Amino acid sequence: MAATYRPAASLTHLQQNGQPVTAVSFDPVSDILWAGFNTGNVVALYTPRGMRGVGFPVGGDLAVKKIIASDQYVRAVGLASKGVGQWGKGGRNQWYCGSIATPTTFSNNSPNSNVVAVSTTSPELLELNSLTGQVIRKSPMVSIINHLQYTHSCLLAGSSDGTLRVLDDRSNNRTESSVKTHQSGIQGMQYNGNNFVYTIGWSLRQGRPFSDPLVKVYDIRTMRPLPPIAFSDGPAFINILPKRSSSLVITSNQGLVNIVDVLNPNSGSEFYQLDIASYISSVSVSPTGLYMAFGDADGAIHLMTAGGEDDPGMFWVCMVFIYVPDNLSIGFVPTFNGFEGQPIDWVDTSESLPHIEWTDSTPLNTIGLPYYDRPLLSSWTSQFISNNLYYPPSAKIPQHVLNTMKMNDNVAYAALPKELKGRRNMVFSGRRNDYGRFRSGKQADNALIVSQPEPNTPIFDSSEIPRLYRKVEIEYSKFGVEDFDFGFYNKTDFSGLETHILNSYTNSMLQVMHYILPIRRLSMSHTTTNCPREHCLLCELGFVVRMLEVAQGTNCQASNFCKTVGVLAQSKNAIDIIDYGREPTEVDYAHMIQSFHRFLLDHLSLEGNTFPHNPHIFVSFDKGDYNAPAAAPITQLLGIDAKNVITCTNCHAIRDKENMTHIVDLLYPRKPSANEPMPASDFASILRNSLLRQMTHKATCQTCKQFATFSSRRSISTSDLPLVLAINASAYNDENLGFWLDNRNQTFLTPQVEIQGQIEGEDDPDIAIYKLRAFVVQITSKEKRPHLVAVVRVPEAEERADLQSPWFVFNDFVVRDVSQEEALSFPGKWKVPAVLYLERIDKNRPSLDFSQLPDEIDLSILSRDTSISVNRDKNLIKHKCLRYEELPKLGTLVAIDAEFVQMQQEETEYRSDGTKKVLRPARLSLARVSVLRGDGPMEGVPFIDDHIHTSEDIVDYLTEFSGVKYGDLDPDTSRYTLTPLKLVYKKLRLLVDRGCIFIGHGLSKDFRIINIFVPPEQVIDTVDLYFLRGRQRRLSLKFLSWFVLHENIQIDTHDSIEDARSTLMLYKAYQGFEEQNIFDQKLEELYKAGRQYASVIQFNSILQNLTLPYLELETSST
Repeated sequence: MAATYRPAASLTHLQQNGQPVTAVSFDPVSDILWAGFNTGNVVALYTPRGMRGVGFPVGGDLAVKKIIASDQYVRAVGLASKGVGQWGKGGRNQWYCGSIATPTTFSNNSPNSNVVAVSTTSPELLELNSLTGQVIRKSPMVSIINHLQYTHSCLLAGSSDGTLRVLDDRSNNRTESSVKTHQSGIQGMQYNGNNFVYTIGWSLRQGRPFSDPLVKVYDIRTMRPLPPIAFSDGPAFINILPKRSSSLVITSNQGLVNIVDVLNPNSGSEFYQLDIASYISSVSVSPTGLYMAFGDADGAIHLMTAGGEDDPGMFWVCMVFIYVPDNLSIGFVPTFNGFEGQPIDWVDTSESLPHIEWTDSTPLNTIGLPYYDRPLLSSWTSQFISNNLYYPPSAKIPQHVLNTMKMNDNVAYAALPKELKGRRNMVFSGRRNDYGRFRSGKQADNALIVSQPEPNTPIFDSSEIPRLYRKVEIEYSKFGVEDFDFGFYNKTDFSGLETHILNSYTNSMLQVMHYILPIRRLSMSHTTTNCPREHCLLCELGFVVRMLEVAQGTNCQASNFCKTVGVLAQSKNAIDIIDYGREPTEVDYAHMIQSFHRFLLDHLSLEGNTFPHNPHIFVSFDKGDYNAPAAAPITQLLGIDAKNVITCTNCHAIRDKENMTHIVDLLYPRKPSANEPMPASDFASILRNSLLRQMTHKATCQTCKQFATFSSRRSISTSDLPLVLAINASAYNDENLGFWLDNRNQTFLTPQVEIQGQIEGEDDPDIAIYKLRAFVVQITSKEKRPHLVAVVRVPEAEERADLQSPWFVFNDFVVRDVSQEEALSFPGKWKVPAVLYLERIDKNRPSLDFSQLPDEIDLSILSRDTSISVNRDKNLIKHKCLRYEELPKLGTLVAIDAEFVQMQQEETEYRSDGTKKVLRPARLSLARVSVLRGDGPMEGVPFIDDHIHTSEDIVDYLTEFSGVKYGDLDPDTSRYTLTPLKLVYKKLRLLVDRGCIFIGHGLSKDFRIINIFVPPEQVIDTVDLYFLRGRQRRLSLKFLSWFVLHENIQIDTHDSIEDARSTLMLYKAYQGFEEQNIFDQKLEELYKAGRQYASVIQFNSILQNLTLPYLELETSST
């Protein structure tokens, strides 16, 4: 093929000391070549003769990395730049975006808006306003981006990890598709405008990067790779050849240039070898393709041109007369683009200043003012000026609104006065129902409340789904979640679980586990052992089921269990069972809970395994069985110890393989062919076939050495079937779900199931009878995301005649008794089965024996001083552990106070009328707990004063209210007694189980966050003792201590020992007032004093700044 380009005169001596030319870019409208050097400066070179023009620094002392020249500006970035800037053609900076992480590259302008994309080392992607340089949006990226280019429909990003990503700039730069182009990074990327993108990069050879000899080609519509282009010399730069968009200019560091037609690579290529003494460091092609520029490491720019000396139309005729300073003399000059273009902006030459004889009497106006022939930077363009900047002026906010204004972060809000209603924008938030949602909003007329069958709770509207099964959400008043009336939704003796916690989708599984009595017993027993694991699901399950057992219908929350699920799932990379708190409607919770079911049982078996010291939980008449090692207790209870019999159909060789599993995954019969009999489709048959699991597969037989078909089946006798059968329904499609749907008033599920084992292919004559105990279903709606519901046959309700049936529906905190027919019915596709549990009830079942299991927590943990802090200061130890004779008994008085830190900020939305709605409350975690002796010779002396170690990130230490500072909960830096949360929980659980009476202030919230249920008869709350019925205000601990005890507490911060001791003294004072029959009088005096001090202030925030203790609305623990 004939050569198109010929060498032109090189541009040398552009920089002193021969600094490398690290970036070049042709100006599209002027006869300028912009060159960036290793010193961090950009210089304009006028005409192909390289006359030096304006120059400017891009920031930093390192090389200029990229230059883009446009009609009106030049953008550039350097390796050490603190931002990205834009300059005019005369060198004046137009804007500079700094105060960001080190930028790595930037893109061309978006074709759809005035936006330019910038990537940083954070790594993140910034979108800037191309007119002002202001950051519009930030998006986190998975790796550092080295190349960016906007197309007509998307943003292409080449990353340092070798991945090419297609980003949707309309949806927060979400990755639409990606492909791994090179193993060790992308070195260059070009888009030709016809949906093709070209990349060069680095590959790995023996663990070291080397230049990939292929130019990769991809179709961005499908990210499908096309045939690559070979370049054996190692491509270092690629450029699209203008006006020949299918042609690509490939350049190596050694100066070999190849121009190839990508669509027809076999038609012949052009090869050129540059005459260089070093290596090529930058390449650019002019917008018309007339010139190519190659910068080298010696500071020279080598030019190649497509115009010939005898071609007047292409080269020599396209001359322009330009203004040249007096000290230069040139004639006709060729142009880079082949046309005249815009005039060149030369560097202004400063006139010499006139000489002024300066004396004491010289007038200042002699100097004069400068004359400006162009707008100053302070002269804004019309694009920056609002049309309504001055008129009409904004309406003034009335003074009485300003007086009631409150601040939350940087947002000011106030309630809208009555006289302004209807005159400003307001969003109608819907009618509020005061019946049954919040306890503080209940009206006195109980009959009216009873007349409301259901609260107006946000539920999805579907005529097919019964109200009981619909999704319910907790709403939050200004008093927090404690004000929500859970009792309105649950009038039974069986507790529900709250939903405002991440991973609370496991509530249904917890209810099922709680009502499997053997599992309840095993998990509660495990909590009494000295478990060494900080995060143990079996321990947390034991704590939850114990709480549900004693709560007797009071709502509970499984926050510690849910937190442990998240921690363990992250550590095992089981991200499919983590709930991130988002609201997508396509979440398949049925699949999610079945994955969690398997994850849970595996962990329960592992965490409860103390082999070879596992206790035997079944009665055995053979004494030798008790001496043999036993499996983990959960495995003994749920394990299916079967034998897989595998037979080669070719040589009939048989081999056995032991198999142990905890869960049966249901296998549904396929549709038979025309000549096959209809398979059994009842629940018992499907369960038995899934248990025996007869299957075929192909493999090479080790006996006959042939590739043959193998048949496999499980062999398990009826006597070996487990006491509890755990099942995953696996109804993942409509065909499988069809087996479950009611047919002709017949339900697929039955209360009892008979299962027959199989030994060596023969049916076992014995039959095992299982009773359906509980199952989990997914409730599916088209409008809202699905949720999970547990349907349980409650053991404690089986003998009660006052109930409709022993079947209960646990829809999180909604608990309702239902008939057996409704419980087992699957009337439509909105009810999808997920997990089932069956208990064996036939006379041949093994008998349980829990005599070897521990059932009490070791009392000595209250007498042991335990701390994991390596730098504990003995002078800060304020507690003395209990002596043996002080160990708690029934009725022992203890005073308690706890402090908390914030693990997650509150999520709220502010309405236009000034009100706010809590979407998700702040998540708090126990940081310190102090328990004091309530009587005896050491009354008031703490025996527990533990700071709580947490492995999670803490958002806010709440030091003003908790007294906890950064580092106090870190084992390496804490000077206090630092204890794992589980050990502290055991101590408190032991005090509750021993019947201690807890004295404190605002204990309901404390116990809720600690996640422990204390029976009301074991709680003495001073916030309730010193409270007048009929009054809305409750008294703070600070005010009570000042008025009753004449002590000032909480002066600088809160201290849990001080607060607990104050509550104990308040209780003692209450007893003294009662003995003198003056308590009612004291209470009236107390409220009178509270009104006196509360009448001079309007806001709690102002009260907190007074040195005088005050009366406040009790919303916190102290």
